[in-house]
Amino acid sequence: MGSSESILSAEQLDEYAELTYLTRWEVLLILKKLQALAPQDGLRQDLHRRFSGRKIMDVFPQLKYNPFRDQLFKVFSSARDTRCSFEDILDMFSVMSKNCPHHVKAAWAFRIFDFDNDNMITKEDIFTTCDRLTKYDQLNRDEKENIAEVILKEMDLHNNGSLSEFEFIHVIAKVPEFHHAFTFKP
Repeated sequence: MGSSESILSAEQLDEYAELTYLTRWEVLLILKKLQALAPQDGLRQDLHRRFSGRKIMDVFPQLKYNPFRDQLFKVFSSARDTRCSFEDILDMFSVMSKNCPHHVKAAWAFRIFDFDNDNMITKEDIFTTCDRLTKYDQLNRDEKENIAEVILKEMDLHNNGSLSEFEFIHVIAKVPEFHHAFTFKP
């Protein structure tokens, strides 16, 4: 990883490690993988170069097979265009790190599951989540309705038919499997 180290100074590397939940080694690993997408020193010349989700999936297969990959790219893209820079990818892997605190993961998970970006998780967002988790059309409308009703009954503290970010984080904090399920490595 010597070539990756020369792109970042020791100070930059320390700063990225301090500002994320990643180790220095993980930052360098992510940089090395992204360098493969920017031949001819493309990252050396522009560390803010943006890559398409398709290219990123070529070097990070854990994203390629994630049913929420498009949402991950959309939520973590600093330009909100599904194209990600090195720092956007660092943010994503930082949140997905086993070292990321539960409440931080939950806040980002809320954004990922809020498919229509209305700052609420609604019945329709739950339907979309069900579809993605079951590879679409595995559940009929009634089954998804039942799932949504159970989730909203348990999580909707305000009884308004949707979940706010506060409600989502509050309840997800009590789900021990969440932290592990919402984790992947670079």
